Amino acid sequence: MKLAEIEAETHTVQDAVGMIAAHYQVDFVTLHLFRSGEDAQNKPYVRTTYPHTWVSHYLLNDYVRIDPVLQMAERVAGPFCWSTIVPEGPQIAMMEQARNHGLGMTGFSVRHVDPIGRRSVLSFNARDARGGDTWAPYLEDLREELIQLAHQIHRKALAEIYADQEAPPQLSPREIECLKWTAQGKAHTDIAIILELSEHTVRGYLKDARKKLDCVTLAQAVSKAATLGLI
Repeated sequence: MKLAEIEAETHTVQDAVGMIAAHYQVDFVTLHLFRSGEDAQNKPYVRTTYPHTWVSHYLLNDYVRIDPVLQMAERVAGPFCWSTIVPEGPQIAMMEQARNHGLGMTGFSVRHVDPIGRRSVLSFNARDARGGDTWAPYLEDLREELIQLAHQIHRKALAEIYADQEAPPQLSPREIECLKWTAQGKAHTDIAIILELSEHTVRGYLKDARKKLDCVTLAQAVSKAATLGLI
């Protein structure tokens, strides 16, 4: 599934998670997005196809603090099967409550972390694993597709979060590339080699991007570009 398909047929992230659930033929899909910096203490951005009764119960009991899926996502970089999770203490009661609300006890998730540390977890829940006792074989086949999907829905969620802010500046493809490599810690000389450009040209792209983003420093420009979902 490509983001272009989601964008063509949906307007909101809520619409998108419903489309994803139908495409992958699972019972429920949920996106948790956690912000960084001064937004880190805010309640997470959540879009889900779970029943409203479960969502309310989850939020009222602040289950985000103990959710074993979210905790596993902190330790695992790629897609992971929920069968690898061993709930403990209050998590056991939480899982029992989930079952009572009609949720399946099998599933899988994939985490995405953007250049400034905002994390999101895209989770798929079903009553039965596809093709076996666990989703492991399914995840092996779809690993790269799921990683790309998690990245795309993360960006769509950011665009929705910042939709009420001023329109983002129009950066050129080269300016975006240079900012992306800068966000990964690459110096001008490294970026020049990677993109097969002169160092002077790279500096020019970054200077133009910084001005378009109305930032004093390159670090500020990278942070703002990431916040606006440009990189």
